[in-house]
Amino acid sequence: MKEKYKAGQKVDLEILRETDLGFVATINDEDEGLLYHEEIFERLEPRQKLPGYIKKVRDDKAIDLILQNLGYLGTKELAEEIYQYIKQEGGYIPVNAKSSAKEVHYHFLVSRNKFKMALGYLYKNRLVEITDKGTQIIPDKNT
Repeated sequence: MKEKYKAGQKVDLEILRETDLGFVATINDEDEGLLYHEEIFERLEPRQKLPGYIKKVRDDKAIDLILQNLGYLGTKELAEEIYQYIKQEGGYIPVNAKSSAKEVHYHFLVSRNKFKMALGYLYKNRLVEITDKGTQIIPDKNT
């Protein structure tokens, strides 16, 4: 039998209710899944509609959800957001891969691990320089 959902698949969510573990949401107006508290970095309310992603379909057919895309695509999207934020801040931010999870969440509303992956993407593409005190954009040599 073919699985209805795959990890990383983008879906439409509607928040139903909060539980001890997280928020139950409908998936594409059909099924239900769970967004775990430790993976939520924004305020959610019942009846709120938002895009999300399938994190995992478990063996018991329960569906785990996330709000940020997994893997390379999500990393690239976040990296672009971080790059634009650094530009808006004048080309430098006092946040780097060693910053606390709290500080990263304050600036970007994502986990420290996701931030580090996105920062690594920017660094590997020679778009930013990471210093002991923060992150700065590497000036484009063509401008």
